[in-house]
Amino acid sequence: MTIPTDPNNAHFDLLYDAHADWLFRLCLRLCGYCHAEAEDLAQEVLVAVFQSLPRFAGRARLTTWMYAVAIRTRRKHLSRRPPASVSLSTANGSAAPTTELEDRLTRIGVEAALIALPDTLRESFVLVKAEGLTHKEAAHLLGIPMGTVQARVHEAARRLRIALSEEENQ
Repeated sequence: MTIPTDPNNAHFDLLYDAHADWLFRLCLRLCGYCHAEAEDLAQEVLVAVFQSLPRFAGRARLTTWMYAVAIRTRRKHLSRRPPASVSLSTANGSAAPTTELEDRLTRIGVEAALIALPDTLRESFVLVKAEGLTHKEAAHLLGIPMGTVQARVHEAARRLRIALSEEENQ
């Protein structure tokens, strides 16, 4: 069976409906919560996945393969222009927070701390901790040894704890 590769057909709509939401969330995390960049990346990944479906060998789950396409596409974007860094101090609020506001500021603080991580640490951390992949799956997707993924996830978690505790003390 030949899978059509025209993004203007019903097969593309099925792929989009089934995967666009989680793929956008992944791209949002990889892009440091920049919505415009994440939307562009998610669109590009969906088209690349659809066009590459005939080459999908089925040796892994479709979603695992899509993670790999997303990582490669994101890296291609990074090679074109480096991402802007964000200061952790931009997430601070000055008024006495309510519970809802406290929750939002905490989430913003985590997002800002995640943005501040180097891309290599962020990729490993997002795949393992946010997306729930095993270290082995993430290593395969990133093309690095499993021990490197474990070290990067550990280092990312350490840096996030430090950044969040510093923010709490300000």
